[in-house]
Amino acid sequence: MIHGLPAPGLQVRSYFHRYRGDHVDLCDALSSFSHGGKAKLDELSRIMGLPGKPGGIDGSRVEALFREGRMEEIVDYCLSDVLDSYRLWLRYELFRGALDHDRFAFSDSRAIGSRG
Repeated sequence: MIHGLPAPGLQVRSYFHRYRGDHVDLCDALSSFSHGGKAKLDELSRIMGLPGKPGGIDGSRVEALFREGRMEEIVDYCLSDVLDSYRLWLRYELFRGALDHDRFAFSDSRAIGSRG
């Protein structure tokens, strides 16, 4: 929308309906769709025993790291967000019964192995 590009496919699927079962916003789901109950990804990750953000970096520091040429730290930060989101989603799917323990363990071990 910002760039004036068409995306008619979004109307085919009810993408903008937050309560549909074909997608999940973990932040919404884990807060029971309550604005006041939302937790940060780093907090949720650490509660679940996941690594969380590396070195305490959060999104507010990314621009400064970029200006300082510290790209590897930005990559680590982004990778940690993706992997922690995925691993948190796996736990959510296990909890709600959409994954059995074997599929969960397999997928989670692959995510752990991709951290390098």
